[in-house]
Amino acid sequence: MTNMKSNSKPSKVSLPSIKNRPLIVFGEDWGAHPSSTQHIVKVLGHTRPVIWLNSIGLRKPKLTPHDFKRLFNKVKSFLVNQSTNNEKGHDAEEVTNIDTNSHFLIINPLVMPCADSWFSLKLSKVILKWQLNLACKKLAIKDPIIWSSLPTAVDYLELFDNAPCVYYCGDDFNSLAGVDHQFVSDKEALLVEKSNYIFTASEKMLAKFPRDKAVNIPHGVNFSLFSKQVMHTPDDLPQGKPIAGFYGSISAWLDQNLLVKTIKALPHWHFVFIGKVDCNVDKLQQFSNVYFLGTRPHNDLPKYIQNWNVAMLPFVNNKQIQMCNPLKLREYLASGTPIVTTDFNALKGYRKHLQIASDVTPFHQAILLANAEITPAVNFDKLENISDLLAITDIKTTRKSSVINESWESRAMDVQRYLMMC
Repeated sequence: MTNMKSNSKPSKVSLPSIKNRPLIVFGEDWGAHPSSTQHIVKVLGHTRPVIWLNSIGLRKPKLTPHDFKRLFNKVKSFLVNQSTNNEKGHDAEEVTNIDTNSHFLIINPLVMPCADSWFSLKLSKVILKWQLNLACKKLAIKDPIIWSSLPTAVDYLELFDNAPCVYYCGDDFNSLAGVDHQFVSDKEALLVEKSNYIFTASEKMLAKFPRDKAVNIPHGVNFSLFSKQVMHTPDDLPQGKPIAGFYGSISAWLDQNLLVKTIKALPHWHFVFIGKVDCNVDKLQQFSNVYFLGTRPHNDLPKYIQNWNVAMLPFVNNKQIQMCNPLKLREYLASGTPIVTTDFNALKGYRKHLQIASDVTPFHQAILLANAEITPAVNFDKLENISDLLAITDIKTTRKSSVINESWESRAMDVQRYLMMC
């Protein structure tokens, strides 16, 4: 297995101009959240045409308001785009251009998620082929590489004849909530077989895949965005007390029992959560010093995190968390804000920059230590060189420096080396 580690700095990075074949990407809904696939493909898209297909789903739809809303939005997007293109005198195209100066188109696929009958799958293939033909014609795409971040995309690879395929595995789908696990697991096995390369976001996931195909491409970070000093405090942040904050999906992977104990132990602190709430949070909302601010644009997050005293990663200890590699860890580090976290595998390489809660140091105590900028005890038996000891004299700068070479541009360069061999 290959573990790509790049020393490229996050300044002006340009991809080689040769052999930059077009990409057709099966991903999540563009812009729904800034995933690693979106970050990498956006960089790759600077030097090649890209067609991005919004999510084709990881589970069968149910008779719920949420699923009806998703269906309505997809159909609405299709009709609006078609009407707009007709008014402009173009052929009907279910595509959206995210940048008028680039060759980057987004398709909202009108397919049946996790289609398991011959008729529904056949109909989905016919519709998607029509949508893709329009987009490929618009961008004059020939000889593309297929990029799949969803195992269910394997059903549609036949639409591209013998085009090479890469599988970007950013999550352990077998432990991900809201997924038809057996169906997706079977599709993933087929996709692995058909893929030229498999990129994993964490080292723990490498063991799942064939050694001759698996490549570890860790998450990157927009270092310049998160490290640049912000000049003001957002108006919606509470005032008068120190702040412990979290941003991201507020779902079952947050350890609410741990948070309740922490909030009770620190009544003189504010606790701020930014992101979509996907679970019951009554346990937390009972406290007057807890604030749910909703979602915020990704580019605005540095304004919040740099005004927190401490950034939190209060995750439960389960398989999903142990296999994950959260983007926000590197973003937190780039901001320079002190970080308190529960323990999980992706902390490897960054532990000396974090306050990691444990039975000995409960989460609330770790928050107080982090706020006081007291570093974890230095193990002199494992001290590699004097610079490790001197670094604690400028903790914030050291925290930022730990991810300065981990830009999305450098990750895209790592990926490009493999795309050129497809």
